[in-house]
Amino acid sequence: MSVVLGVDTGGTYTDAVLIRDEAQVIAKAKALTTRGDLALGIGAAVTAVLAQAGIAAAE
Repeated sequence: MSVVLGVDTGGTYTDAVLIRDEAQVIAKAKALTTRGDLALGIGAAVTAVLAQAGIAAAE
């Protein structure tokens, strides 16, 4: 089983999605885009999507 993380940084929100085996969305999350430091918004979205899926980052 492979899980892929996708991130889209937009003007207002940063979206993150986890997809299993290129076919099934297992979790999705949004965070506010932080224009001053995009890493903050990306980190928040990734943290939220992993928590929603119950997957540890190390996995």
